Amino acid sequence: MKPRSFWTRVNRLRRGWGLDRNDLRRDVDRAQMFYGLLLLVLFIVAAPLLCAHTVGSVYRSGVQAERYEAATRHRIDATVVNIKGRHTGREVTVIWVGPDGTVRSGHYTTWRGVSPGDHPKVWAGPGGVGEDPPRSHARTISDAAATGATTAGTAGLVAAGAYLLLRRHCDKRRYRMWDEAWARFDRRRIGP
Repeated sequence: MKPRSFWTRVNRLRRGWGLDRNDLRRDVDRAQMFYGLLLLVLFIVAAPLLCAHTVGSVYRSGVQAERYEAATRHRIDATVVNIKGRHTGREVTVIWVGPDGTVRSGHYTTWRGVSPGDHPKVWAGPGGVGEDPPRSHARTISDAAATGATTAGTAGLVAAGAYLLLRRHCDKRRYRMWDEAWARFDRRRIGP
């Protein structure tokens, strides 16, 4: 058996997609193909633009948060003085000496096992004390990438959903035309 040439495959694909002048194709088939291609082109054009906009916004706000947290959150040498058990973890109270020499205290919730007198790694800032260090650039990049993937997926789902609605509408028209053709065929007189 001889292998098919490239152009034979392209021609078969073109006819399979309905891009030919076949007399058996109905107007509804051509309309479905046209609007399906229109939705595909719309997705190909709109998805990158939407992704660029959302990724840029998330990246800019992430860099801004990085700078803010790097300027306001500082690692402190704290000592655990009290632990309260809760349903959502343990509420730990810590004390530390501030840069101006005053003794300060704060509390945060954790799942880690700590005991009074321990020196956990904690960070202090305007929002209080916590175990989370300032935002890293890697987190900003991963947030931007996740947002881009989510935006592209959402745009794809919208386009696919619109095509499925279009296909359902066209299928209903095809079935109605098929029923009308059968009804006309039944009314024909057969015989002498």
